[in-house]
Amino acid sequence: MGQHPETNKRISTLLKKQKGKCPYCRLYFKEGDVLEIDHIIPRSQGRKDEYKNFQLLHRHCHDEKTALDSCMRCV
Repeated sequence: MGQHPETNKRISTLLKKQKGKCPYCRLYFKEGDVLEIDHIIPRSQGRKDEYKNFQLLHRHCHDEKTALDSCMRCV
């Protein structure tokens, strides 16, 4: 997937780094999946836009993680 000519460089780099797997659900990405770049530690908690703070998630996994991140801010 990361070698497709239309693949964004950031997405391609993260796909290779993660060996094609979503770190949230641990399933492999497949063609047709909607992928989103996520901040491992949210910017709202003081982290920056750095590769070491990025991960690639399925869209539904990103939605779940974002909801959990929001709940953690309230605690």
